[in-house]
Amino acid sequence: MNMPFVEIVGAGPGAEDLITVRGLRALQQADLVVHAGSLVAPALLRHCRPDCLCRDSASMDLAEQVAVMSEAALAGKRVVRLHTGDPALYGAIDEQIRELAERGITVRITPGVSSVFAAAAALGCELTGPETAQSVVLTRTPGRTPMPAGEQAAIFARTGATLAFFLSTGKVADLMAELQDAGGLAPDTPAAAVYRASWPDEQVVRGTVADLARKVEEAGFRRQSLILVGRALAASEAVSRLYDGSFSHGYRNSLPDESFHGTCALYAASPAGLAQARTLAAALAQGDAPAPVIFASCPADDQQPAPQPVADMAAALPRFDAHIILGTPRQALPLLPAATGDAAVICCAESGRHAVCLLDGRGHAGDRLTRRVARITGGLAITGPAEAENDGSTPDASSPAVATNPAALPSRCGEVLVVGLGSGDPAQLTPEVDAALRRCDTVAGYSKYVDFIRDRIHGKRLIETGMKGEVERCRDALAAAAAGATVCMVCSGDPGILAMAGLLFELRAREQAFRALPIRVLPGITAASTAAAALGAPLQNGFSLVSLSDLLVPADEVRRNLRAVAQSALPVTLYNPAGRKRRQLLAEALDIFRQARGGDILCAFVRHAGRPEETRWIGRLADLPADEVDMSTLVLIGSARTVTDQGALFEARGYAEKYLDKDAPASAADGR
Repeated sequence: MNMPFVEIVGAGPGAEDLITVRGLRALQQADLVVHAGSLVAPALLRHCRPDCLCRDSASMDLAEQVAVMSEAALAGKRVVRLHTGDPALYGAIDEQIRELAERGITVRITPGVSSVFAAAAALGCELTGPETAQSVVLTRTPGRTPMPAGEQAAIFARTGATLAFFLSTGKVADLMAELQDAGGLAPDTPAAAVYRASWPDEQVVRGTVADLARKVEEAGFRRQSLILVGRALAASEAVSRLYDGSFSHGYRNSLPDESFHGTCALYAASPAGLAQARTLAAALAQGDAPAPVIFASCPADDQQPAPQPVADMAAALPRFDAHIILGTPRQALPLLPAATGDAAVICCAESGRHAVCLLDGRGHAGDRLTRRVARITGGLAITGPAEAENDGSTPDASSPAVATNPAALPSRCGEVLVVGLGSGDPAQLTPEVDAALRRCDTVAGYSKYVDFIRDRIHGKRLIETGMKGEVERCRDALAAAAAGATVCMVCSGDPGILAMAGLLFELRAREQAFRALPIRVLPGITAASTAAAALGAPLQNGFSLVSLSDLLVPADEVRRNLRAVAQSALPVTLYNPAGRKRRQLLAEALDIFRQARGGDILCAFVRHAGRPEETRWIGRLADLPADEVDMSTLVLIGSARTVTDQGALFEARGYAEKYLDKDAPASAADGR
């Protein structure tokens, strides 16, 4: 049985022919169209079938709209909710989606052309421009719907971005005053109002923030106008580099250190690798360069250019000056016959995230081609030092072992240093980690952690990924080291505690290409130590550390760990306690400890430990405000020995019982 659905369609800014082809097709097939009244061009409704029911939503509230759409959708009819512009902008579609979902109806969304782009077309301008504005802010002035904190027009004005104000024509005088007085815009900053952009009665008023309000008043605009403000609205003599003759990219490249004019073969072992090989072949064949040849050991589809079978490689091999292997060395290097002679050999990840020069060939052709490949894919080029030219001085440089195993290149083999940044505060860096960051060639890490040290790593190669990019990040770091780089993999806290050290060792153990790489771990101050210092001395008798994240460790295993440590006499620190959507295990953990240790046991949490914005809470477990706990928080649950005094949380160490409570007075030495 087909799931009932409603299709929310963006009608575009007004002109009949600015609806998308997909949106028009939805109208032509609809049984019911609920449209946004006079905001939608009447001509669009003429594309509906004669038996299609068209309902104007202007007089309906949310409940009435949902009732009409639900009844038709549940009856098996095709329902279109037709919004003006693009439904994702001020379309109030979230509440419609929720209400429909409660009735078992799904929603499909077809985007539309926003009026902001129709307004830019009416003005004949670009909203972004070199040396003027590289950002566009779409916003509004407050009305019956207030603006959230931090979203005032003056704040956006101070960024220098082009500003587009929806639903603001009636307050244009107040808006222009705010942009000048609080936003700091000069009176001559270009501004414009576009009335009913793309409609037959479209009107345009141009001015500045000093006189636009008067001109809008004279024009009689009251609604259905978009206000645009910013330097990009005026003609500029600055020229984009995109089409400059000296500007190089993957398909137009004149950089000397990326030049390559020889013959090239590409090898793919999977459909993803084949797709990347085709992209590279198309870019490398520009101008008078010879067309690369693609060999594939995977089933080929019907796309062109068709790859050559791997069986034909042996006869063709001598005519190529370079070989590009798509995939990991473990996956793809066996495709390459050993007798490469003086040819360059490059390994490029199927994703294009990095290209590694394994053999440089003559005249650094391999390094230059590696940089060219990385520019095409948008990835990282990992090349060797300039003095490593393959001039025959390294006897084994073209041996079969080297051709199929990059780790067999001792002159090119670097190392990976896994370093802990502590809280990210420069004062928490150990001298050993600081020295490693200074001497390394490449820095790898989660972007948020790289931010902590950007001011001290200028000019170094960067390997950055976001959350869930850990495997790619570690592979890229190992590949860079295999090509000769000294790589610092940066981690918050200590790299051996819930960080990247273990994954790097695991990848080295699993993948032959990285087996010979040295990996060293340089410790850092872990969050438990930093948080404990902020609280006093709550961990001095020892402690247990448990992560509540079930992204990698099954939730049942986390629960077993919690039950086990709750029965101990040790304080417990809870790492990764709760995210926006992941809070169940925190609730279970607190319940487990309340049952095992009682609600009166002392506990605490520290948010942003060791950073300027650090905050802390100390109290009874029964009173812990769990709603305030997030991924930047470390939770500490005390033991029977935990006490608090004058705002400090600490554990009694046992000295009092052994020394201080005896009848005889303690000597100075006894109190150490």
